[in-house]
Amino acid sequence: MKIGIVTPRYPPNHAGGGEISVQLLANQLHSHETVNNLEVFSFDGTTTETVEGVQVSRLSDVPQYPYSLPNEIAYRKLKSVDRDFDLLHAYNMHLHPAVGRLAAERDIPTVATLNAYPLLDWASIGVTPSLQRRLYESTVLRLERPRLRKQIQQIELLLPLSSAVERVYRENGFDGPEYEVVPNMLDPEFELPTNIEGDSTELLYVGYLRDSKGVRYLIDAMKHVSSDLTLKIVGDGPTREALETRVSEMGLSNRVRFTGQVPYEEVTRSYATADVFVHPGVWPEPFGRTILEAMQAGLPVVATNVGGPAETIKQQEMLCPPADPVSMADAIEQAYDRRDEYGAKNREYVRATYHPDVVVPQFVSAYERLL
Repeated sequence: MKIGIVTPRYPPNHAGGGEISVQLLANQLHSHETVNNLEVFSFDGTTTETVEGVQVSRLSDVPQYPYSLPNEIAYRKLKSVDRDFDLLHAYNMHLHPAVGRLAAERDIPTVATLNAYPLLDWASIGVTPSLQRRLYESTVLRLERPRLRKQIQQIELLLPLSSAVERVYRENGFDGPEYEVVPNMLDPEFELPTNIEGDSTELLYVGYLRDSKGVRYLIDAMKHVSSDLTLKIVGDGPTREALETRVSEMGLSNRVRFTGQVPYEEVTRSYATADVFVHPGVWPEPFGRTILEAMQAGLPVVATNVGGPAETIKQQEMLCPPADPVSMADAIEQAYDRRDEYGAKNREYVRATYHPDVVVPQFVSAYERLL
């Protein structure tokens, strides 16, 4: 097979969860026996280079908003590419309309990973939009949405990361293409630093700080857990100042620590010293790569029973209702008491379910079915 992958950004540029995931996929497909040619097309520069053996053609720099502009630029750049691909895979949502438009014109079999909700009104899925986002949704996006939605639905097969993502899209009228859930894969090279010990009994949160992440409820839960437990919050975002104020007002400053955004090496050190990982989201998050990493690290994971994370965690007693600090505290206490048991089960489960040897064949099977 000859495969082209289209993504707005590709590492080392903006190497967040989505970029890490698309790079893992490209690396695995590049060495797969059924793939004899693979090229990534990204829109974060104007160079052609090889990244870990994968050819990456950075076709242009495009803005993120409004969606019609980057999609028009991407469509024109992709249309000018002189390549003969058997299949296109659109990854990281913002350029899916351009890929759908091109696929329909050239009759190219196309799949697209659904790992975000850029064309939906965020308030409808539990995300508090910024003023800028609200204005955009009520003006430009309202006018753009019908055409962009139609272009996405020209893609033959949508690959949501979880059943939760599929439900959200179906409920919002995306019912033209077929769906097949294919999750993110773990990083087989993920390793923890050795000979590191924590100096306290520690809960850990890793992620962006905004209302939809539910970190305020995790802070509230600290009032209901043993006073021996501390909390480390790794990450940054628009609600950090408000969360720090909340910690101070609740008298928790000696038990809750904010690190801000740190290098990835420091994140792995945090996994190594933690006792329980907590994911307190209040929206249908598509997946949650930090949950995979925490489980790889052998940590018990407490999460809210909403979105993709609820599908990853198999111990039902580790799931709690969103925005419920008391239930979260109960689950945290149980996770801590049985941390060795849950941690070992988590490590075994993610290797059996999300290892590339398990996930990549799901992608290949989807490709071959289209072809």
